[in-house]
Amino acid sequence: MWTKHSSVFISSAQKAAWDSGDSEAIRAADDAVLAQALLNSLAEFEATQTVSDPVTEDDLIKVAIEESLSTNTSTTPTGNRVRYDELQTEKTAGMKSWFEKNGFDIVRNTGGGANNCLLISILQHATGNYDSEHDSEVNAYRKLLMDRDNSIDAYGPLPSSGAAIEGLIDQILKKTGKPLRFAIAGPGTGNEPTFHFYGKGKDYAIIFDQSGHYEAVVPRGSAPKKSRIF
Repeated sequence: MWTKHSSVFISSAQKAAWDSGDSEAIRAADDAVLAQALLNSLAEFEATQTVSDPVTEDDLIKVAIEESLSTNTSTTPTGNRVRYDELQTEKTAGMKSWFEKNGFDIVRNTGGGANNCLLISILQHATGNYDSEHDSEVNAYRKLLMDRDNSIDAYGPLPSSGAAIEGLIDQILKKTGKPLRFAIAGPGTGNEPTFHFYGKGKDYAIIFDQSGHYEAVVPRGSAPKKSRIF
């Protein structure tokens, strides 16, 4: 469970906003502190996370299906698939709401028409440019991944872990000079996310795994308005 202490939330921006009496400025300042507190807590979360027993989205959904089966003997394989999809949708919606309540925006991307959403999200964070899908760079990096891993094809989903993608992340960050550590957010307890981490930097950047579609997560107001999901 995420915990926040009152002293963390006292910032000069909040004080200025409160002094101004401007409700929008107060909300923006509060959102900024909420988001920063969560980013700051990721280092502690990573340090205490049990690496040998990571919880994945499939793990959680399988448990939910097994519980459903135990109380419904008439469930069919087709019914299992429908319930699986429903649970994925519920988890994604719950996590979107959780990010919103904690001062974050989720940056839209189209996937570039070729399941490039993970690379787009990485490049957006690594360059700081969230108003672009970085088509030429993404296409070049996908080709590199295909050269390194022959199980990756031109249009299929990309792995979010493994030597190929982890090596590519290091290469991208070396080129951009950003000291980032990517926190890939998947469902955890309730609507709160759990994370797995890549990159060797000290500054955390969140990418939201929405059942295989990836999008960058940023503190509210730090990306162009047209790129945000509300």
